[in-house]
Amino acid sequence: MPDEKNNSQCQINDKNREDCHCAATGGNCVNSHFTLAIVAVLLSCFTGFFTIALALAALILALRAQDLARDGHTQEAKSTAFWVAVFSWLTIAIVLLPVIAVVFFGGAIMALLGAILSAA
Repeated sequence: MPDEKNNSQCQINDKNREDCHCAATGGNCVNSHFTLAIVAVLLSCFTGFFTIALALAALILALRAQDLARDGHTQEAKSTAFWVAVFSWLTIAIVLLPVIAVVFFGGAIMALLGAILSAA
């Protein structure tokens, strides 16, 4: 596992300035997945239910990861950033499942509804 590339490690540039936060010394940069959490919050507004709670949890954890990275708690920040990614991607998957279902099975769903209505 030591040779495994850590997805939470990052180098700051213009594209990832919002996501990558470092300790006060400028070292130990951590990708907080803040942008991913914002996208999850925006998409969760379309489905509601518990996806909003998942997305808000991801957003709060992203802000917490940024604070931990600034305070120099790199390991805790990386662990928190991992959970941000999990919650964000889970939210996005739950939001996109109905869209994918309609795209692939829309004709079958309409035929089923038509059959049900014609039988009534």
